[in-house]
Order: sequence, then structure tokens, then C-alpha cells
Amino acid sequence: MTNACSYNCHYCPMRRDRDLPRTLLKPEELVRIFLGAVRRGWAEGLFVTTGIPSNPVRVMDQLIAALELLRERHGFAGYIHVKLVAGAEPAQIERLTSLATRVSLNLEAPCGQTLAQIAPEKSLPIALDNLERVRGLVLEERTARGHGRPADPLHPNGVAGMTMQFVVGATPDTDRTLVETVGRLKARGAVHHTHFAAFRPIQNTPMEAVPAAPLLREHRLYQADHLLHEYGFTADEVVFEPSGNLPLNVDPKAAWAIAHPERFPVEVQRADQETLLRVPCIGPLAARRLVGERGRTTIRGLADLRRLGVVTTRAAGFLTLRGRRLQTTRWTEQLGFWAPEDEAGRYHMTYEVSPGTFR
Repeated sequence: MTNACSYNCHYCPMRRDRDLPRTLLKPEELVRIFLGAVRRGWAEGLFVTTGIPSNPVRVMDQLIAALELLRERHGFAGYIHVKLVAGAEPAQIERLTSLATRVSLNLEAPCGQTLAQIAPEKSLPIALDNLERVRGLVLEERTARGHGRPADPLHPNGVAGMTMQFVVGATPDTDRTLVETVGRLKARGAVHHTHFAAFRPIQNTPMEAVPAAPLLREHRLYQADHLLHEYGFTADEVVFEPSGNLPLNVDPKAAWAIAHPERFPVEVQRADQETLLRVPCIGPLAARRLVGERGRTTIRGLADLRRLGVVTTRAAGFLTLRGRRLQTTRWTEQLGFWAPEDEAGRYHMTYEVSPGTFR
């Protein structure tokens, strides 16, 4: 709703001490613009985020006012994703969640001590307390629906689940710490997924000279999060380098498979869906298709596996078909002059706005 902010986070392009044009939309203006876009077919749902130009309680009042106008005055029953401002009052959290389809919260760092180094006004314990309040409301709504209470499209109570965001590389926190934190927070339910934003140095901020985090590191964290969310992995199964970060030269699922040769090869004709999901480059859809098709048709070789959605160039080395290895080489990598994480020759680019600011 606004890029004005009273916080002075060292990494943020909207920080208080940075000289840039500021603007603010009142709740009525935001609603008018959005509904106009809906009428023209430009939008079907809304994601609302905001700076914090005053105290969190006052900002939350503005967010709630916008959602009340949309839901209760104009009857908008579509998707609304709203970013909660940490430090809100319990009644505000309850009201905002009741009006939103999804609620998200920026945690920024997995450790309160490192968060204080880059965002002095923010408190991780307060943010986590707010997250737990939303979690309880979402789980309560899901339980009620499971017991037969009909859905109220104007008051969805955050039923789509929460999301949370971390800035990657702005603090010394390792990928291991991030993944373990995500795994712990997800284990209690109601968290749908996590956003990771690779740190980018912003002009005219205290962290302007800090090197950017590799985008590939962000990508690997998303892949690890998918393993936790969709593939049945736990945080302690994810493989890390001695540095505590995920390997950049291989994806997390392949890294796990290479580290566990005793689990392979997997027999295509007999493996259950859970086992197939552990094979690199077999996703949930391909695993379901394999289990469903092998009882109705004969799988003859790699061409049939490709037809079912298996990326055979990577998966074949981990599979057998009726006892026959489909590929003798388990895994190959393209060699380069530098490792993906090397800084050799890299230009230090600074940005006006970080690509991950508004996730």
C-alpha cells in the first residue's frame, strides 16, 4: 500500500534513511484500482503488502480496512493474499486472517541475533509469535471444514495456508540453518511454502558493498523446500557441504541420492510411489503415472518412461527395469573452469530495487 517506512533495515530499498520518492494508497484507492482491474479482466486476485510508515498497529488497521471494503462492501469472493505486519495486536491478526485467503509473514532471518544485525527494529520472537497465532486460526478453520462447516468465500480464514520469507545471504546464516528452521516451522502445519530472496546490494544503503548472494543458492533452497513440501523428505535428510550450505553444482534431491548409494538402483516394476519419488528427476506426477500404468501396460524401456514424464537422462542411472540396469553411469556433471559459487571475475552490481523486495 506504501513504500514509505519508518524502519531502517540495512538491506531494504525502502529503508527510512534512503532518499527516494514515496507514495501511499489509502484503502479506498487500493480497492478502487483493484476492482477496476478485475472489471477489465486484468486481475483475478490480489496480493497486498506494505511498508510500515508508522507503528504496526496503525498499519494493520489500514490493511484490515482495505480487506473489509473488498469483502464486505463490494462482495469480492476471490483470492486475497496479504502480508501481515509483525507486532500487530491479537484481535487484528484474527480479523485480518478471517478476511484473507492466505497470510504471509517476512521472517527475514532464521536467527534473532543475525536479524538484529540487518534489521534493528525487527524482532524474530514477535514475528514467530504472530506466525503461531495465524497458524492456530488456519488449523482451526481447516478442522471445522473437515467436520462439515461450509466454506464462507468472504471470510476464508486463511485456509490456503501461510507463507514466509527469508533473505538469503544478507546474514551469515547457512542453508542448513534455513532449511532446519523451515522444516521445524512446517512440521506444525498450516505453512504452505517458503519464499527465499537472494540478497542484492542496494544503492545508498549500509549493505551496498556486501556481495550479492548467488541466484543459484536461492534456487537450491527452493528445491530443498519442495523436497520437504512435496517429496516426503525431512530437514535432516537434506545433504549439505561442509560449509553448511547446499551444493550448488547439483540439486538437493540428486545430492541425497548420490550420498545414499545403498538405496539404488530402484526397480521400476516393483517400487512404491514413495520410493520412486526419491529417484532424481521423477516428480510426483511421473511417480503416480508409473505406479498406475505398470499394472495396465508393459513398460519396455526409456522411451516409455519419458512418455510418463521421467527425465531419463538423469533418472536412468538410478533405475532398473525387470532387473536390467537402464544406464551404467549413475550421474554425470558438466565440468567448468570455476565452481558455481566462485566470485572470480564477477562484477559487483548494485541495484535501485531488489528483485525479491515484494515477494
